[in-house]
Amino acid sequence: MNFKKLYQNTTEKLKLEFLNGIINENRDLQTAFVNFVNSVKNQKAEITYQRFKEIVAETLKYYKARLEEVDLENPDWDNYHPSYEGYIEEWEQYQEASEQEFSQIFDEFKTVAVDTIIQQKPEELVAMLAGLYKAALVADVPDPVCSFEEVNEYLLEEHNRIMNEITKKVLLSAVSDSAIITTCKLFFDYAQKEYPGDEHFVTYFENFLLAVSNKSNQPGKILSVIDQSKTNRESLPRLVLLLHEKGGNAKEWLQSARQYYRLDNNVAIQLLAHYYNNDNPEFLKLANELFEKEPGYWAKQLREYVTAELDTALFVNVFYSLVVDEKSMKDYHILRPHLPEEKHEQLLKGINHDKPFKVQVLAAEQRYEEIKQIVELHPDDWHFPELITPILEVYPEFCFNQISRKARRTIETERGRSVYQRVVKWLQLADAIPGYKPQNRLLARELYNHKPNLPALRDELKKGGLV
Repeated sequence: MNFKKLYQNTTEKLKLEFLNGIINENRDLQTAFVNFVNSVKNQKAEITYQRFKEIVAETLKYYKARLEEVDLENPDWDNYHPSYEGYIEEWEQYQEASEQEFSQIFDEFKTVAVDTIIQQKPEELVAMLAGLYKAALVADVPDPVCSFEEVNEYLLEEHNRIMNEITKKVLLSAVSDSAIITTCKLFFDYAQKEYPGDEHFVTYFENFLLAVSNKSNQPGKILSVIDQSKTNRESLPRLVLLLHEKGGNAKEWLQSARQYYRLDNNVAIQLLAHYYNNDNPEFLKLANELFEKEPGYWAKQLREYVTAELDTALFVNVFYSLVVDEKSMKDYHILRPHLPEEKHEQLLKGINHDKPFKVQVLAAEQRYEEIKQIVELHPDDWHFPELITPILEVYPEFCFNQISRKARRTIETERGRSVYQRVVKWLQLADAIPGYKPQNRLLARELYNHKPNLPALRDELKKGGLV
């Protein structure tokens, strides 16, 4: 039984016993409880629209200035920490150092935002997020060294990162219904007054609004707030679906899902699940429509739904796409019994560019002669071990000759420890060829005694257990 069902079926007495048991041991929960109670008691002390705008403006002013302090031409080298050891290109150092300075500023905002969540002030939080959003858009940060394709685009990405992290914190917090309604009202009023006709602004904040609204017991009020602000419901399809679901409005939920599924893949996924559980013909109709529109994406979503019994043609198309796009042998074995020979040959041609995967498919079909031809035609392929491994026991003499020629040729034409490590791997493969281990050890000894002496090769042969 999942948490939601268990919680709904648990008595209030048992819930209180659990609450009393943990709240006395957890200082953070105690603080959250005090703030929650105070926020409910002070329901009438809502912040005004004017104060909301002031918080936006204050946040914009402060963080715009902070972002503009970052000098991309002279980043803070004293606090720069390379992301990995070894040589780093100069341009990459400049970019990393600047990114770290920006991240520090956004993380500073996150710290303040989390305090606002603890204080049960979602209205102020959304105003702060709107101010930071504006700061990311308008900050004037010259980039003479071209560290970024577009500085403000990068700042928006950072804003989105921080907002998603803050949203997770909101999901874990307790928020009073009155604060939620006020938050939505102020946000949508602001959106329509400051960004009239700009649906992108409200869409950008949809994840945050989902987290806040999910805690409300008055979904109908939030829908009224959206409509009164003249915000187009189509710009918030997932939020509208959530509110209908929380309100128990199954008819409106389905109507909205049908209206919006082409606008948002998440809505389409919800509608697919609904039809799968309630209406198979509609499920198949929708699944075929979506798959035809974007096969690569929808194949992954449909993997858990479609079966050969439900719709053979759709099943074959979905798993064919998964095999080709994801190089998945697991999906290949599921698909194979339902794959006509003509389609199978088409699949093999479709994966010609990926020889290691094609060899896996051919090996599953025991088409070893074709694998042998691939090895023969591509002796210098980087994936040589993967190509030859399936036929080591089928064509032992051929495989040993291929490996020995490749090893000798490589030693004569290339130098370096990484080269010798590859040679050792080939010889270790040859050790597994039935009946050829003695000859392989003679080959290893021959390479070990190569003239001129190759100390690194000798070292690798010893490490590999070949001499």
